[in-house]
Amino acid sequence: MGFIEGVDRRQEALLPSCVDDYIAPDALVRVVDAFVANLDLADLGFDRAVSAATGRPGYHPADMLRLYIWGYLNQVRSSRILERACGRDLEALWLMRRLAPDYRTIAAFRHDNPEAIVRASATFVQFCREQGLIGGRTVALDGTKMRAVASAKNIAGADRLARDIAHTEREIAYYLDRLDVIDEQVTQGFDDQPAHREAFAGAIASLQRRKDRLAKRQSELAKREEKVIVFGEPEARPMGYGRAPKLPSYNLQSVVDVKSGLIIHHDVFNDANDSHLLHPVSLAAKDVLDADELHVLTDGGYSNAEEVARCESEAIIVSAPIKRGAMNTEHFRPTQFVYDDESDTIRCPAGQTLRRSGKHTRNRAIRYRTSACKSCALKPRCTPGVQRTIHRLFDQSALDRMEARIYAGA
Repeated sequence: MGFIEGVDRRQEALLPSCVDDYIAPDALVRVVDAFVANLDLADLGFDRAVSAATGRPGYHPADMLRLYIWGYLNQVRSSRILERACGRDLEALWLMRRLAPDYRTIAAFRHDNPEAIVRASATFVQFCREQGLIGGRTVALDGTKMRAVASAKNIAGADRLARDIAHTEREIAYYLDRLDVIDEQVTQGFDDQPAHREAFAGAIASLQRRKDRLAKRQSELAKREEKVIVFGEPEARPMGYGRAPKLPSYNLQSVVDVKSGLIIHHDVFNDANDSHLLHPVSLAAKDVLDADELHVLTDGGYSNAEEVARCESEAIIVSAPIKRGAMNTEHFRPTQFVYDDESDTIRCPAGQTLRRSGKHTRNRAIRYRTSACKSCALKPRCTPGVQRTIHRLFDQSALDRMEARIYAGA
């Protein structure tokens, strides 16, 4: 039994003469073409949306946007691969009408129109919503760390820079001492180490350049008033999970519509964690959807009381598990202390009343204490200290309402 054999390459065939015949009527590339055709590119802010009266004709930004979206849908980001696709991929040939811009033109389009591309993406989300593809009421929010291009060696803080400069100065001093020894030997008539002298002089020059570079970085760090900076990519920050190495990265936030699974909004931050990103990202998603009210589902990394309260003021309902930290099983937990909103007091498990005794401004919390701890029979089960202190966040009521909604829905 033989193998399946192909057709002779020299065999003549009656293929469709029109490129449009190769593209299925329901192909996604046709949606891309129709969507871009209905955009007002000048209103979105694309460069050269109106051709100039003089000069060499250029590519229309609509065609370049079509190619950009097609590459996004097919997970093709490289401008060089997109250039090759314009000459050998049937969908790209159809979409671009056999136009073949070079990779520099493709890269320049993306570089020169970042804000316009974002606005076009928002318009696409609105288009999907008008067509009933997006629910627009419930979304899911999450973040992920994206590795920066800069090396981990470019991460430096004030202490590390000072330590590296001191180490470099010690090395320079060592080679200077060696040069002094060689000079002393020369004066005594031992002139047989010219190669060593040249090598030491070169090492000193290299170390001096390194010291100047470190001093320049130290000055730049002082001007930015930051503890740590990634040189070469200053917008990146050291990020990681657990005890893993902290590499230069960015924090990408994505908002996904629960009904359709489409990404309706994304943004990049340099915050190492997500605790202060709930409100800005949720509000941006609400603006993109043009919704009166939005329900956001997310994880415990976003359960910041201040952020949840700010979302409530913008008609954004948040559902996220509350991070409570490690629980001490030997003593009463904070959840066993009941807060009374009317009297602004807390009742402890022993029935005593804890009242306000100050604020913790940095942690945005209020302290509650009672003098009854001294004679309380349950004190050994409550605290090993003189008295028990309960901290309640300024916006703790927002977390309480969120938790009540979650349990009511369950």
